Amino acid sequence: MDKEALLGKELSNLYAIYKQVNHFFDGSDISFLSERRQQTVMDYVKQSCKNEEVVAEALRNIQFNPGNTTDSVVNEITENLNEITLQKKENKHLNGLGYMMSFNRLVSYHEANVQNIEFILDEIAELKTP
Repeated sequence: MDKEALLGKELSNLYAIYKQVNHFFDGSDISFLSERRQQTVMDYVKQSCKNEEVVAEALRNIQFNPGNTTDSVVNEITENLNEITLQKKENKHLNGLGYMMSFNRLVSYHEANVQNIEFILDEIAELKTP
């Protein structure tokens, strides 16, 4: 696989992450979180919505169709977030902490994918530099 194909694959995966994140948080109940934590989640989702369109455009520009790509790591993390949300009444403080820990894993995983794309783009740029 060449670097351009790898870029398409990684962009496709990033697009799947944005799509899954945006779908999961659309209408998600985070009212059991503190206002500060709710704002953190909302800021992340807002940025994710914007970036989904940017990545979709990048995929169109390189003529790469992501299809129905999904990310299994995001699936696992959002399933965990959903379970915590369902248990929120049992121990609001502890579940809020657990939710934010899982949320942090999601954000970190997401950021690692963005960094991978930046690494590939740097490699491609080096190849094109005389």
